[in-house]
Amino acid sequence: MDSMEIPKNIYLTGMPGSGKSTLGKALADKLQIAFFDLDHYIEEQAGKDINRIFNEDGEVGFRAIERKCLVTLGEKPDSKVLATGGGTPCFHGNIDYMNQMGATIFLQVPLEVIVQRLSQQGTDERPLLRDKTAKELLGQLHEHFAQRKSFYLQARIHLEGSSITLEQIIDALKIL
Repeated sequence: MDSMEIPKNIYLTGMPGSGKSTLGKALADKLQIAFFDLDHYIEEQAGKDINRIFNEDGEVGFRAIERKCLVTLGEKPDSKVLATGGGTPCFHGNIDYMNQMGATIFLQVPLEVIVQRLSQQGTDERPLLRDKTAKELLGQLHEHFAQRKSFYLQARIHLEGSSITLEQIIDALKIL
């Protein structure tokens, strides 16, 4: 790792369940830098969970808070890995901001694999995916992916597969 210059900010993007938080933590540990899960940071800053924000402020209110938190984290001086929410790149010019502020990585995992992962994890903490059968969940994910794909594809690095590894991310960062 010593030969690699670490970007100030490394943003992981992709659908819910694509491994952003899991791989982000592992990457931050490997690089010995801070890790932030944007949704958890939003909850800390707002003093309430994502579901409550959506219920009280709607998606528009949530996205405004999300943008503010994204910028706050992006401007922190130390290097960090940031796992974004699935919709983060799609609002308020966030993908352009992230591309300006650091390295962006799109984790493209097959939607069928994501359904399996989310079915095991549960979707209670994901307001846009809550209370769905596996078939409904897959349909919802296809719909969201169709809306989000053009934003995800603006990330500087694209990694695709059923089980993206930490080593793949590190190798991709070396070519920046």
